[in-house]
Amino acid sequence: MRKNAFDRAKATIEQYFDKSSRKAFTKNALEKIFHKQRTYWGIPETKRGINFIAYLKQQSWIHIWKFYIRSSNDEITIYSWKTSDELTVISGLKNKAYFTHYSAMFIHSLTEQIPKTYYLNFEHSGPMAKRDSRLAQEAIDKAFSKEQRKAGEQYRFNRINIILLNGQYTNRLGVTDYREGQLCYSYTDLPRTLIDITIRPTYAGGVFEVLKAYENARNKLNFIVLQKYLDELDFIYPYHQAVGFYMDKTGYPESALALFEKKIELNFYLTYNMKNPQFDSRWKLYYPRGLETMSR
Repeated sequence: MRKNAFDRAKATIEQYFDKSSRKAFTKNALEKIFHKQRTYWGIPETKRGINFIAYLKQQSWIHIWKFYIRSSNDEITIYSWKTSDELTVISGLKNKAYFTHYSAMFIHSLTEQIPKTYYLNFEHSGPMAKRDSRLAQEAIDKAFSKEQRKAGEQYRFNRINIILLNGQYTNRLGVTDYREGQLCYSYTDLPRTLIDITIRPTYAGGVFEVLKAYENARNKLNFIVLQKYLDELDFIYPYHQAVGFYMDKTGYPESALALFEKKIELNFYLTYNMKNPQFDSRWKLYYPRGLETMSR
């Protein structure tokens, strides 16, 4: 029997995906791969991306997963290559996306809780315009008197909630690419994870969970790298005060605290919209009542 073009290319198609650094794809992503590789695979222009996906299904190389978009009740299909690994499948929602916040806490064993929500971040395509770095106390007080803004597309997959964040461009600073067999996903390393959850505690279970994460990270954190990351990220708000506060309350050495105690000028806040907070004079930081008992 005469083989069709896909059958003739079968070995090279399989080899391509076996070696690929990605193992999960949207329909559009698979079609782009097909159009980019078609000539190399020797497949004529009469064949379309939809035929290609049908062929992958026929060979039982791909698994098909349905994600439901919470805002519209529509769905999106993710195709995974020879794997049913949950993190790998979820990562297929966006190319170059990586797990952050509570998801990264879980990967780093900073929490004993099993996540019900996964946070997947894909960055803006380039740096934002240079900002005015001057900051007034009144601006900080006003911003942190409100609830923290939440954003992101929300999906439902099996019994898992997924929040797809579109974070600032960092050139994937501190992102680890995990590749082992058919497991294929990316996540923030330990210093970057602690920075992210300090900035967005609502994506980490709240400030009490963040405090526990700092405690669990104490004996494995490279705090010099964390300080380097903060310098590179160059936030307008003085998040180094919050980082230093968490380290102080969870028993980090003075040599670590000294890195973050520089340039403390304005009062800052551990989180948003606090009622009757406590004030830490060393870090010039307001924090929720009850947190000091957690740190003992």
